[in-house]
Amino acid sequence: MAQKTSINIKPCLVRSSGPHNRRLAEYLANIRKENLYIRTELTVRNEAWVAPEIGDTSLADYYNQIAAMVKEKTGRAMQTKDRKRVNKKTGKVTIVRGSTPIKEGVVVIKEDTTMKQLQHFCEVCKQCWGITALQIFIHRDEGHYGVPGDTATWKPNLHAHIVWDWMNHDTGKSCKLDEKDMSDMQTLLAECLEMERGISKEITDKKHLERTDYIIAKQKQEAALAAKKKAEAERQTIEGENKAKEQYGLSLDNEIADKEKQLKDERKAKMDSILDSVGSIVGVGKSAAVEKENAKLKAENERIRKAFPNAVKNKVEELTKALVTEKQEAETERDRTLVLNRSLTMERDKVVRQLQEQKDGEHQRISQAILEATEEKDKTIRLLESALAISRKLLNAFADFLFHTSEVFKRAIQAIIHFGTEQHQSFFAPSEAADIKSVMQEYGETAEQQKAIGVWLCSYAECRQPFDEIKHRHTLNEVGDVAEGKYDWKINYRQNNVRL
Repeated sequence: MAQKTSINIKPCLVRSSGPHNRRLAEYLANIRKENLYIRTELTVRNEAWVAPEIGDTSLADYYNQIAAMVKEKTGRAMQTKDRKRVNKKTGKVTIVRGSTPIKEGVVVIKEDTTMKQLQHFCEVCKQCWGITALQIFIHRDEGHYGVPGDTATWKPNLHAHIVWDWMNHDTGKSCKLDEKDMSDMQTLLAECLEMERGISKEITDKKHLERTDYIIAKQKQEAALAAKKKAEAERQTIEGENKAKEQYGLSLDNEIADKEKQLKDERKAKMDSILDSVGSIVGVGKSAAVEKENAKLKAENERIRKAFPNAVKNKVEELTKALVTEKQEAETERDRTLVLNRSLTMERDKVVRQLQEQKDGEHQRISQAILEATEEKDKTIRLLESALAISRKLLNAFADFLFHTSEVFKRAIQAIIHFGTEQHQSFFAPSEAADIKSVMQEYGETAEQQKAIGVWLCSYAECRQPFDEIKHRHTLNEVGDVAEGKYDWKINYRQNNVRL
């Protein structure tokens, strides 16, 4: 399952941001031990990058430089405090937020996120919205313990801090990003970091938690889950004990029932023995009844023994006659079946010969038709290959003409060559995508036609400078994305910023 990423941007606290991000000694010394969320032995894995625009200047001094720039460009002091604005007609009061020229964003990353990926994200943001990244800090030493002090329960909070200059230094005004811009920034971040985009808070209705609140909430959640698991284990143990007790009770009930039945049988046997003893004396009872039954059976057995020889003889004669008759009927049926089988075999052989003759003739006709169709196909392929070679020559000649006469066409081809030969480039810049889109729209009306134009542009670019197989496929896919409109929003942002 892909890891999710997001960015949360707020006004930068210029006094405390640097000490936290750089892990200064006085900052670490003032962290309360019960709230310790930094493992100093992991701090060596952190990374930092500082833009040339700020260099060694502190954020507080840079903030003052922005304030002086705003004063120079607009003639007014930078408004840093919130103020109320009253509509004279309706009396409605609205809050005008003060300027926050420096903002800080916290980005969720994964274990193998690189500084280069974050720098690329910042470059695209500058092209799209004009905001400038001043500092990037990757923190791999923050997190929290499931059990305080037990490193086996350590849960890392992998993230990066990006400090932005949110001002347009040409106009002295701040860059304006609405909700759609911020949503697009989340999507762009996921693409640059090769992670899954987090679900919008408009859908989840969840609020962002600050680091300490998040850790506390996470620990409460884990404690509640552990308590739930413990209660479930205790419940299952009690149920197991109750079940064992119930089984033991049933086994005792069965044992008591067996004992009672055994005792009852023993009493009955003793009573029957006593009755037999008494009955034999007076000629009644169980023994007398048995003796009468035995005498009756002996008489019947003698009668059957005398009548047995004649009955057996008669039965044998009847069975012998039946067997002879059945044998004669079976032999007659066998002879008739043999004759019928010979007739069916001759008819089957005749039909098989006819089918084989038809099959041989049909196979010969099919082979001839396949041979003729193959010859026709080869001829058509040769004609098409010849026509395709001529078309390619004409298209390349036309492309050469456009390359030397059209600046837009030339820039589009150079952008494709740069993308196809640069191993680490994953996206077209908005200006490059705009040139490629312009050529597609010039010579193609529908999306399918524009996609075909894109294939032509890639083919011509490879004629001028070959690509390897991987970059060939990647370049075709990316130019296809331009044709399908996936770069349109970047092109529109760029055009809007150029107008501004």
